[in-house]
Amino acid sequence: MEYQDILSKRKEILSRPVHPIPADKLASERKLYYEQNKRSLEIFEKAKSIIPGGVQHNLSQNKPFPLAMDRGKGYKVWDVDGNVYIDYLMCGAPIILGHSYEPLDEKIIEIIREKGPASGLTSEYELLAAQEIINHMPGVEMVRFLQSGTEADMAAIRIARAFTGKLKIIKIGGSYHGWSDQMVYSIHIPGTGSLESKGIPAECFAHIIDVAPNDFDALEKAFKDNKDKGGVAGIIVEPIGGESGAHPVHPDWNKTIRKLCDQHESLLIFDEVVTGFRLDMGGAQKYYNIMPDLTVLGKIITHGYPSSGAVAGRKDVMSACSGGLGEKVFVGGTLAANPISMAACYYALKLMVEHDAVGKATAYANRITKALNDLFATRSELGFFVYNFGPIIHYMTTAFFSFNLTQPDAFTQILTRKQVADDYQLVTMTHGLCTLAGTRMYTCMQHDDEALKKTLEIWEYLLSLIPKS
Repeated sequence: MEYQDILSKRKEILSRPVHPIPADKLASERKLYYEQNKRSLEIFEKAKSIIPGGVQHNLSQNKPFPLAMDRGKGYKVWDVDGNVYIDYLMCGAPIILGHSYEPLDEKIIEIIREKGPASGLTSEYELLAAQEIINHMPGVEMVRFLQSGTEADMAAIRIARAFTGKLKIIKIGGSYHGWSDQMVYSIHIPGTGSLESKGIPAECFAHIIDVAPNDFDALEKAFKDNKDKGGVAGIIVEPIGGESGAHPVHPDWNKTIRKLCDQHESLLIFDEVVTGFRLDMGGAQKYYNIMPDLTVLGKIITHGYPSSGAVAGRKDVMSACSGGLGEKVFVGGTLAANPISMAACYYALKLMVEHDAVGKATAYANRITKALNDLFATRSELGFFVYNFGPIIHYMTTAFFSFNLTQPDAFTQILTRKQVADDYQLVTMTHGLCTLAGTRMYTCMQHDDEALKKTLEIWEYLLSLIPKS
C-alpha cells in the first residue's frame, strides 16, 4: 500500500467513531478468557506481590491479565494452560526462522556444553558475527556489540556527539529508540513530549530536538536554528517510520534527511532494531539504498537469544570507540559479545540466507495482508485496513496511535480508541491469535496455509461481534 493510501485510510478511520464490541458479547469473551487461562491467572496473582504490575514485558497482552507462555515451535506458541496460538508477535520481531529452530539451537547447545556461556574475554565468535553483519549491510564497516537495542541507541548518539563535536540530536516524534533518559520523549504518539518521562529530569532533554514525522520544513528549520546553539550532531530515525512503520515515512523523507545531514556535517543514524535482517538482509539501508553513518541493531541479530545489540557504521565514525584513556567514547557491558550471543548471531544470519527467511516471511506477509484487506472490505463501514513493509505488518482498526493532539478531546479519544483496540485483541488472543499491541504482526518463514486459514477465521469471528451500522 502506498504512503498516500495509508494516510487517506487512516484519516478515514479517525473521522469516524469507533466500533466497540457490545457489552454483553465482550463480557462473554472476558469470561472465556478467564476460564481457559486459570494457570496464567494464578501466576499473575502471585507475581503482583513481587513484580511491579505483575508483568515484566511491555509486549505482553496484559488486559485483563497477561498470559504466561510455556513454549514455542515454528509459528506457534503454547501457554501454561495448554492453549495454542498462531504467533505474530515473534518475540517482538527477532524470530524469523521460527521458534526453537533446531539447526540454530543445536549450535548453541553445543557451545554451552563444550565451551561454557562466557569468560568476560574475547572469543572468535565476535569476529565471525561482526564480519557476517558487515557482509550484508552496505553502510557498515565496523561493529561494536552491546546488550540491547536501548544500549546501542545510547552509544550511537554518544558517538555522534563525540565524532562531530556538536550537541543536538534530532528525534522524530512517535519513534521509539529504547528507554534511556534522552530518548523517552514523544514516544508512541507524535507531540506527546515528556508525557511518559516520569523519573527523568527535564535537563536530559536539553539537547533533544523533537520534529514531527514528515514535516520537511520543521526538519530543515531544526538544522538551521541550532547551527549556533551547539549544532546538530545527528538525527536518529526509524527508516520505515516511527514505531517501526506505525507512522510511515513519506517517500522523500529519508532522502531529505540524508541530504540535510551532508549539508550540515551531521550524522544520520538508522535505528534498524526491527528492520535490520527483517525488511531485508541488508536492512532498510539496502532496501532504500540510503546509507546511514551509524546503524543501530538489536534483538534480531541473535534471533531471540539474550544480550543482543550493536552499534555499527563507517570506520572513521566508529573509531571514536577505540581511542585511549580520555579520548574514546566509553561503552561497556560485561556480557556484551559473549560467545553464546555471538554464535547465535553468526549462525542465525547464515541460516537466514540459506533458507531465504526474509523472502519467505515477506511472501506470507503479502498474502495475509491482501487476505485481511479483502476480508475487511466486506465490512467497509468499519474502515479497517492492513499494510506491510515486507514481513512487518500493521493493521489499523481504531488508529489510536495516529490521533491529532491538537484536537480538544485528543486524550479522551486516544484512551477510548486504545480501549476498543485492546478489546479486539482480547478476543483475538482468546481464540488463538497472538499479535503486538493490537496493531502489528511479524511473520516468520514457517507461517503457512494453516496459519493463514486460522488467522482469517479468528478475524471473521471478531467482525461478527461488531454490529453492522
